[in-house]
Amino acid sequence: MKRTYTRTMMYENLEAAKVTIVMFDGCKYTEQELGKARRVTYTGLTSWDIISGGEEAAEFESHIDSESVDEFHEYLVLHFNDGTESSFRNSHCDMFIE
Repeated sequence: MKRTYTRTMMYENLEAAKVTIVMFDGCKYTEQELGKARRVTYTGLTSWDIISGGEEAAEFESHIDSESVDEFHEYLVLHFNDGTESSFRNSHCDMFIE
């Protein structure tokens, strides 16, 4: 299943918001120790997708290497106003919008 989001209750204009992705070495669902957290911050977000299993995840995984496959087949895909995208293993990250 793929769900696309273009706003939040707090931020109708995502492009002006600061988006922070916190990435973990371990899976946030199963690991006691997530390892060192790394942060990356973006602006210019227009929408994001959450892909959770099914045909959409299989299609996404057909375009990535085997080391990038999420063990729960969940992906976070960020879409930016300049046409670029960034993708993450969703079970290994958290997203914050400020």
